[in-house]
Amino acid sequence: MPPNDLGKLCERIFAADRNIRFAGAIDKMGALVAGGMRKGIKPLEPREERRKLYLEYALRNAMRSEFDGEYGRTIYAMSEREKIKIATFPLGDHLILISINKNARHDIVIAKVLKLLN
Repeated sequence: MPPNDLGKLCERIFAADRNIRFAGAIDKMGALVAGGMRKGIKPLEPREERRKLYLEYALRNAMRSEFDGEYGRTIYAMSEREKIKIATFPLGDHLILISINKNARHDIVIAKVLKLLN
């Protein structure tokens, strides 16, 4: 998917639910190619830590795909932390990464994102 289309997808993800803090597309090397923080929201991590975070999720996704033969492909993965919830969605050669407000119903947010991706 071209970066311009990924940017439009990130905008649609933001429009889907106000509890989404971040919507971005990262490539296999962990580079952010589209999207970012919702306007008016301050990131929790310092700028220099973001690249490391994106790379971590790209690596996790690559490692998960090694089990596609046994378990089927990953639809999404989610982690709940003390301050935030993070979900990733494989999309071709990219990974859609979103962060969700801690108090949000993540099942509802994830269902909205999956509807946009399908």
